[in-house]
Amino acid sequence: MLAPQLAPSAVTNGVPVILQFPIPQVRDPVRSLRHMTTQLLSEAAQVIPNQQLLINVVSKRVRQLGLGHRPLVETTPRMSLTDIALKEIIAGKLTYESLEADGA
Repeated sequence: MLAPQLAPSAVTNGVPVILQFPIPQVRDPVRSLRHMTTQLLSEAAQVIPNQQLLINVVSKRVRQLGLGHRPLVETTPRMSLTDIALKEIIAGKLTYESLEADGA
């Protein structure tokens, strides 16, 4: 019989009381994650200056990570697969091989 005991405290003089809790102001997590990815992208561009090649390397590595391959660098729980791939490039853990047409 807890309901009769709770009802009077929730209603004062027949008027419902709206409980308000303070909401802490925090930075937008999406914006800070986007900033992190942008920063990692600019650092990875120093390692692989060709933008198209960088995108291809990151894309292939993200696909591998998505299939269950283990990261080659330390990660945090909130890191995206793209961030992990970029960190691996920055750390020099990923290499690529250019296949040029030899005319054969």
